[in-house]
Amino acid sequence: MTANFGRRWPGREAAARNEESADDRPSRALLSNLPPEERARQLCLDALERRMRTRKQLAQLLARKRVSLEIATPVLDRLQEVGLINDEAYARAFIASRQRSRPRGSRALSSELWAKGIAPDVIERVLVETTEAEDPIQAARRAVAPKLRQLAGKPNDEVRRKIEQFLLRRGFSYETARDVLRDLSDPDDSLA
Repeated sequence: MTANFGRRWPGREAAARNEESADDRPSRALLSNLPPEERARQLCLDALERRMRTRKQLAQLLARKRVSLEIATPVLDRLQEVGLINDEAYARAFIASRQRSRPRGSRALSSELWAKGIAPDVIERVLVETTEAEDPIQAARRAVAPKLRQLAGKPNDEVRRKIEQFLLRRGFSYETARDVLRDLSDPDDSLA
């Protein structure tokens, strides 16, 4: 008996999936037949249907699809006007998601948001709200807990050096890294 390692065998199920996907969204041929403004709008709506995007990300998508700037700008303005593009909401959701899955310091978060096209004043405002809501030392402790398990059994000096480097790479400040390392040296305080 042979195993099916991800190969797709043609059958009724594949045909049914193809029919369903063809019915609920316009095909490439139909998209290319649309007027340029409508095509740009549809490309943006399709992208926003999958996940939140920043204005910059949508502008890059339209540029990759060879939509001219004269057509893209009014489409993006309209989407922003009706609230489908909201960089501040994107920044809040991004930071919340990042802090849940892979905690980062404010420097790293700021850098990532800037690369995604979020305005510096929006980044600063959202980071201030986040810092007020969550203590950076607690976030650093959550980030370092798996690393401590990985470094178990290593000499104390090596652990301290690696933890400090890890936290600084994750964008935490020197003060936060120092506070976490001070907590690490307290025998009665657990980081986990």
